Amino acid sequence: MIVVAEGPSAAGKSRYVRTHDSRRVVDENPGHLKPPATATAEEESRFWVECGERRWAQAVRREAAEGFTVCDTDPLKLHFAWSLARARIAPAPDLFESQLVLTRAAIARRTLGIADLIACVIPSEAVLRERREGDTTRQRRNFDTHVRLARPLFEWYGTLNDIDPGRVIREWPDDSAPSARSDRDRYDLDLFDTWMEQLPAV
Repeated sequence: MIVVAEGPSAAGKSRYVRTHDSRRVVDENPGHLKPPATATAEEESRFWVECGERRWAQAVRREAAEGFTVCDTDPLKLHFAWSLARARIAPAPDLFESQLVLTRAAIARRTLGIADLIACVIPSEAVLRERREGDTTRQRRNFDTHVRLARPLFEWYGTLNDIDPGRVIREWPDDSAPSARSDRDRYDLDLFDTWMEQLPAV
C-alpha cells in the first residue's frame, strides 16, 4: 500500500511522516529543486513529472520491501500547477495543461500512479500561521502562497474522493500501518480522466 501525506505548509505532513520507520518513508523533493529559469512550460512540466516518477518508483520499491510506504507529499504533483491556475497565481493554466498530458502518459505506462490512500489535512489559516510562527527550525519559503493554495488543494482531492469514496481522508491515520481498500487501481485512466473532467474550472 502507498499512502500520501498532503496539505499546505505547516499542516503537519512531516510530523506525521516521521511517526513511521524511515525505511517506509519517501521524502519530499528538496526545497531547492527547480527547473532551469529558462525552461519552457513543456520543459518545466517534464521536469516535475520526472521528479514525481522517481519518487513513485521509490515508493513502489519500499512498498515491496516493507509492506507499505508513506510519501511526504504526493508524487503525482499535478495538483500544484492546477491550484496555481485555480487561485489565479502565475504561471497561467498552460503549465497545468502541459503537465496534464505528461502525467496521463506516465500513468498509462505505470511510472506514476494514484496512491491507495491520501491523507489531505488542511488546518485553518490561523492554525497554519500559528504553527509557522512557533517553528523556528524551518524557513517555509512561499508560505503565503501555500496558504492561498489550501482551498484549491481541498477541491482537488475532494473531487477525487467524490468519484472514489474513501480514497482521501481529512486526518492523519492513527495506526502505524494505515488501511485502505485493496482493490483500488493506481493506474486507472478512466478514473483519472473523470477526476480531471470534474475538477472546478480554472
